[in-house]
Amino acid sequence: MWTIYLLGLLLGTSSAMNMNFLLANGPTYMAANSSIFIPYGNPKYDLKMKLIQVDPHTGLWVNILKGSPGSVLGTHRHYDQVYGYTLKGAWGYREHPEWLSRAGDTIHETPGSVHTLYIDDHHGETETLFFVWGALEFLDEAGNTIAIEDWRSILQKYVDYCQKNQLPIVDLTYPKEKVEDVHFHQHHTTDL
Repeated sequence: MWTIYLLGLLLGTSSAMNMNFLLANGPTYMAANSSIFIPYGNPKYDLKMKLIQVDPHTGLWVNILKGSPGSVLGTHRHYDQVYGYTLKGAWGYREHPEWLSRAGDTIHETPGSVHTLYIDDHHGETETLFFVWGALEFLDEAGNTIAIEDWRSILQKYVDYCQKNQLPIVDLTYPKEKVEDVHFHQHHTTDL
């Protein structure tokens, strides 16, 4: 604990401030079948999302987006940055026809960027691993806000889907001690 005290002094904080959040919790393991793909976006498209982890402290939510050729995720604005790594297939943004992200490609989306994600018609089913910080603001054709998605809302969609389909709910929040208002119980329910 003396290192936390010293760190507090270096940062100009009092020794009374609890800085345990700076300590690593160690690695987190999640088996491949621990989480499931849930429907995502407009139901007329075959998009699914597998939520892997949410960090309530930083607003990070990690997911795999999966879709069939021709699927579209509505136009949206990013409040913070996003990294994506294409696992298979190919996808792009309608607003950026100069590139197509294929298996093995990495993309970085800057805060404030607005685009419409589509799954390419010629590369089969597509899966992309996304690291999303902050929220997505979904927009209609006139640029009006129709929905905002962040770690809390996507976690709620996951929990609701599991409850509706009587599936076990896996606690995907990490680190655990950073948010006290998200509780996962042994009976596969949650208070959000």
